[in-house]
Amino acid sequence: MKNITNYNECVKYALEMKGIAGEIFKDTTLRVYERYAANPGTVFKTLRKGGIIIPVVKASLFDKDEADMTATVIVKADQVTNMIDLYVSKSKEIKTFPISVFVEAWEATGGASTTAFPGDMNTYRPKLIDLKEVELPDGFEELREAIAENAHDRWALERQSEGWTYGPTRDDLKLETPDMVSYSQLPESEKQYDRLMAEDTLKLLTALGYKIEKKI
Repeated sequence: MKNITNYNECVKYALEMKGIAGEIFKDTTLRVYERYAANPGTVFKTLRKGGIIIPVVKASLFDKDEADMTATVIVKADQVTNMIDLYVSKSKEIKTFPISVFVEAWEATGGASTTAFPGDMNTYRPKLIDLKEVELPDGFEELREAIAENAHDRWALERQSEGWTYGPTRDDLKLETPDMVSYSQLPESEKQYDRLMAEDTLKLLTALGYKIEKKI
């Protein structure tokens, strides 16, 4: 999220809001994750866990003349009223929006966000191989999309075997989810989640010295 100019300001505000000493996440013992999936269910779960959510949204949500992206802080989300309170760094105030309006502006950035949770010594902390410097050769987009689509279809088959079906909104009791559609019908924010997994897989193979070639 380093390319978002107001990101650090939002981090500082979120830490102050939680009463946590420090101005950046590295100053704390929080577990910090970058996400790319605009899932309102994650918002409620993260807040219930006492976590921090810094989503990146289209700036036009706050200023109709702005076309860029901006970080914000989720202060409160209410499942009863379906309203959400967001900290706006530019004006240094909290504004309230319908969750559907917020999600639309969030999906426009691919669902980018940072989540942070209190430190927990008992929780496993995955250690990924650093792939930041790995670049894939040109022409890998088709393979990446094929892997992403296959991953989605595998997920759909597993969920269907558990009884999940399509529903306009996610309902864990009814086992319904709007993601029970073909990969091509997924919103871009959900596709991005599968694409990142596929891209990381290809980068990992490259980093470990493997070479992928397409048969002619």
